[in-house]
Amino acid sequence: MIKAQIFLDRFLDLGLNYFTGVPDSTFKSFMTLLDGSEGEFTNRIAANEGAAIAHASGYYLATKKLSVVYFQNSGLGNAVNPLTSLTDSDVYSIPMLIIMGWRGRPGLKDEPQHKKMGAITIELLETLGISYDVLEADKYESQISQAKLTAEKKLEPYVLIIEPNFLKKLPSNTSQLPDHGVNREKAIKSIVESISEDDIIVSTTGKTSRELYEICSKNPRGHANNFYNVGSMGHVNAIGLEIALQNKNNVFILDGDGALIMHMGSLATIGHYDPKNLTHIIFDNKSHESTGGQPTVSETINIPLVLEACNYKNVSYIVTLSQLSETLLSKNKVLKGIVIKTKTGSRADLGRPNDSPQKTKIRFMEKINNEKK
Repeated sequence: MIKAQIFLDRFLDLGLNYFTGVPDSTFKSFMTLLDGSEGEFTNRIAANEGAAIAHASGYYLATKKLSVVYFQNSGLGNAVNPLTSLTDSDVYSIPMLIIMGWRGRPGLKDEPQHKKMGAITIELLETLGISYDVLEADKYESQISQAKLTAEKKLEPYVLIIEPNFLKKLPSNTSQLPDHGVNREKAIKSIVESISEDDIIVSTTGKTSRELYEICSKNPRGHANNFYNVGSMGHVNAIGLEIALQNKNNVFILDGDGALIMHMGSLATIGHYDPKNLTHIIFDNKSHESTGGQPTVSETINIPLVLEACNYKNVSYIVTLSQLSETLLSKNKVLKGIVIKTKTGSRADLGRPNDSPQKTKIRFMEKINNEKK
C-alpha cells in the first residue's frame, strides 16, 4: 500500500496542484490531505461528478493547466454527459486526469449498489474512448507521469483507477469533529417514535439508511413502510416526491446535506408540485460522512431559505431534539422542510441492512400498494 502523502506529492511534483471532485472511501486518506490544503494546492469541492468535470474544464480554459478530478466509479454515470459533450475530442478536447475509485471490482466483495458499475467500469471507459490505467503500487509514479503526458498530447481526459486498499489509511482523528448539534441517530429515533407506523419513510444512501434500519429493527414500526435508498446519491428527494404524489399517507424523506447539494434542482420540482403530505428532513452536518467526513459546501448555504424559495410552505431549522419533537407534532397538511443541525460521527459498531435491495423493494411495494386498496 502507498502512503497518501507520497501519492499526493507525486501529482504536486508534476505541477498538478488543482483538484476537484466528489469524495470516495477508496481514497479516504488522500481526501483527508486534500481537505487540509493551506495554499500549496487548490481543492475545489464539487456538487457532483459532472460538475467536477466542468470545474476542471473551466480551469483548463482559464489557465491552460491540467486538473486532477476525483470520484468513485459510480459517479462515472454523472460524468458521462460532460465527458462526451464537453471534453471529448469531437467537441472542445479538454485534457485532465481523473482519479477513480473502483468499487464493486469483480472478484471483491462489495455492496449491491456497486456490483453493476464495478463490472462494467472498464467496458464503459473503452466504449467512451477514454484512456485509462489501473494503478499498481510498484509503478504508480510512472503511470501518473505517462497519464499526464498522454492527456496533454491527445488533449483528452485520462483515468487512473484506484483499487481498494491501494492507499494506506491515516490514523483516525476525531478531535476536529464538531461537538455541537444533534446526534443523527437520536434524531432518527425521535422521528420514528413521533410519526405513525403507517407513515412512509424514504431514506438517503449511506449511514442515514443504516441507522434507520437498525432503529426500525427494534421498533414496532418494522421495515415495511421504509424505502432504504442505497446508491443513486442525491436522488432520494425525487423518489420521495413521486411516492408522496401517488399515495395519501404522509411521506418523510430523510436526506443529507451532501446528497441534497448533489442534485439540488429537485427541490424546485418538489415545490412546484407541492405535495401536502410530504415532509423533507435534511440532516446537515456539513460533511460527506459516509466516505470519511470530507466537507460539503453547506456551511455557506442557508438551506431553510432555499427551501422557502422553492415553495416549501412550512420550514423549520432544528438545533435540539426537543425542537424536533415539537416540530413533528404539527399536523398541518402542507409541504414541510425540516433542516436539522447534526454532529458528524456515528457508532463504530453501526451495521448494515441484512435485507437485499430486491427484498426491500418487494416488501415496500406490497405494503404501500395494499394500503391503497
